Amino acid sequence: EKANELLQHLLTECAAPYANMLQSWLKCGKVHDPYGEFMIEVTNKTFRENHVTIKLQGMEWTDWCREKEEHVLRSLHDSNEDMLLPSGIDALGVDRSRATSHMSALHKAHSTGKFWRAIHCCRDGTAASVEERRKKRESSEEDAKVLLNPRKLSRFIDRAYHEASDTLLHMLLNEYGLLSSLRFMKKYFLLDQGDFFVDFLDGTEDELHKELPNVLQGRVQNWLSTSIARTSESSHLASALRCTFQNKSLRDTLDDLGRRNPRKSSHKKGGGHRQKVLAGFEAIAFEFKSVPFPTSLVLSHSQLRIYQLIFRLIFFAKYVERQLVGMWSDHQLLKAMTSLRSACSPTFSLRRRMLHFIQNFVYYMKFDVIEPNWRELESKLNATKEYCSNKQSTNNGKSNNMPNGQFPRTVDDLLHEHNQFLLRISNQCLLPNYDLIERASKIMTTCLLFSTQIKRFMETTKVHELQEKTRLERSKLRYSEKKSKNGEQELEFRANREESTRRCSDRILRELSTETYRHMITRFDEVFSAHLAEFMKNLNSDFGQKSNAHLTNLSMQLDYNGFVTSSIHEKEY
Repeated sequence: EKANELLQHLLTECAAPYANMLQSWLKCGKVHDPYGEFMIEVTNKTFRENHVTIKLQGMEWTDWCREKEEHVLRSLHDSNEDMLLPSGIDALGVDRSRATSHMSALHKAHSTGKFWRAIHCCRDGTAASVEERRKKRESSEEDAKVLLNPRKLSRFIDRAYHEASDTLLHMLLNEYGLLSSLRFMKKYFLLDQGDFFVDFLDGTEDELHKELPNVLQGRVQNWLSTSIARTSESSHLASALRCTFQNKSLRDTLDDLGRRNPRKSSHKKGGGHRQKVLAGFEAIAFEFKSVPFPTSLVLSHSQLRIYQLIFRLIFFAKYVERQLVGMWSDHQLLKAMTSLRSACSPTFSLRRRMLHFIQNFVYYMKFDVIEPNWRELESKLNATKEYCSNKQSTNNGKSNNMPNGQFPRTVDDLLHEHNQFLLRISNQCLLPNYDLIERASKIMTTCLLFSTQIKRFMETTKVHELQEKTRLERSKLRYSEKKSKNGEQELEFRANREESTRRCSDRILRELSTETYRHMITRFDEVFSAHLAEFMKNLNSDFGQKSNAHLTNLSMQLDYNGFVTSSIHEKEY
């Protein structure tokens, strides 16, 4: 017995320094490890000193500290293994955050110290209270005994983890308005509301249509600030939002990401090609000068990169839709000239097909993908917010009902849920599927070139000048002071208008009948049909259907009456 007592005493004394470091890390996120013997190493001096600086805000959550495998307790290695997330999460760089249920005791211990350190940073570096330090000294011997019992150690880590997580979760959702920040991201990065998009493009469309070297970026930034001020409630993120222009197109950016992950890169590796000069609307993206802490824990660089990619895809699609709708508006002037309807029919038909594709593609991304996934995330975060408030009230002696259902109950659960949201919408918006996004980009580029050519054609017809002239003459006639001759002036006005319309109609008809114009429309129709056929083939492939059930919705919307499919079969046979 004396030998056992002596051995137990020696083990306890030997474990005391490590137990003190573990207890300090789990209770206040600090560790005094002069000889580098503890399993956690704080890798950043700024983070070690609890200072919230621009450098700290720009750091990834995983960069704050690291585990040292050689100093990890064996009992912590014996805990449950981590369950890996789907491999697709690496394709676009989404964080590999784990839900709490898939975390080992080691990773819980790792996260607990980071939580406390983040809490101290939010509280301007306030360290543990005097009472906490007194309790830590009194319990050092007991902690050493806990260290020697794997089951007690696991429970001790679990209690400390949930205590730190509850505190930080309450601060994120209630004190720092994380849900409001995510709503801001949805509105401006996922283009949730059309008022901002319309106001922004009304002021910048001419500038964004220029080639990138000629774009006045300061003018675009000023209009972005103005549009946000007109369409946004006060937000701490609004003042930090910046407009930037990328040097690579969305396709090339996704291509680079695909090459980093060979399993996801299904396209052929061809030789280098000369990169074209991008237009402003192809290169534009949003970013933040700095994301305020602790919101930056959720909106880190990797998450913002996904938001940027989705923004560029939706912005480009909506920009093309805007150009096609403008073309539709111009065509209403030609429809008034009955003699042109037959000659304009191929042009109207092609424009209608293009508009059908782009509108359904935008609808799919916004209402079949983003909106339902956002509603699910929002409801879970609201439940988490209620859970935090009720738990806080319970700790204060009040009795409240806890919300039911599945929702994040820890910070890691929240990070995991947000990452899964980004993963789902990026996958369902086709971003990891290079072949589909390449075909969609080619279709949208074809639509844009077609709208540009028709716009130039409409300028040569001078039909807008005729409409403006008619409007001014009508206005003069309406406010004419010669009431007695109003009837004669009305007849004269109608005769002049009919004659002007006839001459304009004849001039346009001659242009429409030229071989050059007919060849242009035929060529655009062939190119658009070819790209659409390839897109539909990839969309309806076995890989596409198995990887994402939402692609079935997109396929049905684009080919609701089987016209595209039948056209493909006719060309093949």
